[in-house]
Amino acid sequence: MGLMRLAPRLVLAAVSHVGRRQNNEDFHRILRYEVPPGNLLLLAVADGMGGLEAGEWASKVAIEALSEAVKAYAEHLKSGRPAVGLDRVMEKAFLLAQRRVEKEAAAKGRGGMGTTLTAFLYADWLKEGVVGHIGDSRAYLFTPKGLKRLTEDHSWVAERLKEGVLTPTEAERHPYRHVLTRALGLPEARFDLIPVRLMPGEGVVLATDGLYGLVPEAEWRLGRDLQAGLEALLSEALRRGGDDNITAVALRVE
Repeated sequence: MGLMRLAPRLVLAAVSHVGRRQNNEDFHRILRYEVPPGNLLLLAVADGMGGLEAGEWASKVAIEALSEAVKAYAEHLKSGRPAVGLDRVMEKAFLLAQRRVEKEAAAKGRGGMGTTLTAFLYADWLKEGVVGHIGDSRAYLFTPKGLKRLTEDHSWVAERLKEGVLTPTEAERHPYRHVLTRALGLPEARFDLIPVRLMPGEGVVLATDGLYGLVPEAEWRLGRDLQAGLEALLSEALRRGGDDNITAVALRVE
């Protein structure tokens, strides 16, 4: 997906690559709805798990459910009914995604099928948005001053790191670094909601672990051309081995 410009105010970009994997279990989406107050935008990335086609299905089902919930909210706004808080919309969307992934796993007999899901819902007339997050895909706020991570990984290693049991260096190499403690499809599917306010020149980028696992966030340089910035990060991840699917989506307020 290439660069998209929405009026002169918003820029969107996205990249995704299968890497050295046989299947791309990552799934991503960028949607824009024109509603009476302005533009309602949804960005999302999901990294499926479960082996064979299960991961592909889980990530796709989760984002389809998320998109359905946001579309319903856009129709709600178009009808002239009172706006609901974005956090409530995201909460309902994640609950729907969890139910759909569970239903899909039961219908196809795919035990262990699940997915991460990290999404950003943004209302440009409010200059406000909310990040919904479960798993170890990540959301970052980027400004002219640099990059700030908004989410915490829901993984075994991240929890041990927070407890001080592991050092950052040990965490990077630990054999359990990809073991998730929370994901859609697992019994423990609690998700986080994080409010975000964007000023001109600021934005949000969402990425799966195939990117940040090979190109640490300290090395990220997005630059003025957002699409070129994501493509450069993708190329660098591939140059360093590309041993996982790689996906990132981003939005910036001009």
